[in-house]
Amino acid sequence: MTELTSIQEQCLLAIIAHIDANQKPPTRRELKQIMGQKSTNGVNQILEALMKKGYIRIDPPGQKRNVVVLRKPQNQLPLFADSRNKGMRP
Repeated sequence: MTELTSIQEQCLLAIIAHIDANQKPPTRRELKQIMGQKSTNGVNQILEALMKKGYIRIDPPGQKRNVVVLRKPQNQLPLFADSRNKGMRP
């Protein structure tokens, strides 16, 4: 997988933190405020890059809170622990 840029990693960590705090993903507008972006178009571009790199998916399409995190950045523990290694890093 391709490395994340700093803004992509910041966005991904913001999404994860928002989900942890609120039990639901942020809207594009909430992410715009959190990230200090000028428009939601900037947020959409970051989310598109995260999708292409396999970190998130948008499901279901057309909904406001539809970001699903598939995995955390490499410097973080895996989001979904492998039952063989019980969530421990190799």
